[in-house]
Amino acid sequence: MVSIISPASAYTYNGRYWHSGFAQVDKDSSIPSSWSNSLTQAMSAWNNAGANFFFYQIGCENKLYYTSLGSSGPLATTTETYSGTSMTKCIVRFNSDKSWSTTGASGYFDVQSAATHEFGHWLSLGHSSNTEATMYSTMSTGETKKRSLHSDDIAGICYIYP
Repeated sequence: MVSIISPASAYTYNGRYWHSGFAQVDKDSSIPSSWSNSLTQAMSAWNNAGANFFFYQIGCENKLYYTSLGSSGPLATTTETYSGTSMTKCIVRFNSDKSWSTTGASGYFDVQSAATHEFGHWLSLGHSSNTEATMYSTMSTGETKKRSLHSDDIAGICYIYP
């Protein structure tokens, strides 16, 4: 008998998922090369959550971009493409009009925290009402706690990918 974890009250799930149990990820040339380790660590947070899902870095149409979203725009956006319940493609755009750091420096947004959050959207997790969760809708400059998954984030991915 397979045991399925029931959803926690804080995370939200949109009903779609990668039927293959994995997603390939590619970086556009606009992504700063200094971000490579932070992006790898963001994927690893989800890969190590104990779910039946894995991110792979390989050339594909699922891409990460660094582009202008406006100085008053969001830190990053994720655009999902799907067919029925099947996720087929995701695009993340990091806002080049914001100040970014890979070290958690004060006054800068943390690349790894933002990427971990956006990869949660790739997994079909919506925003959490738990302020401590990686999938909470906002983050502050210098904040690095979203690099690590909260128990609510882990419950979400394990529910979707048991």
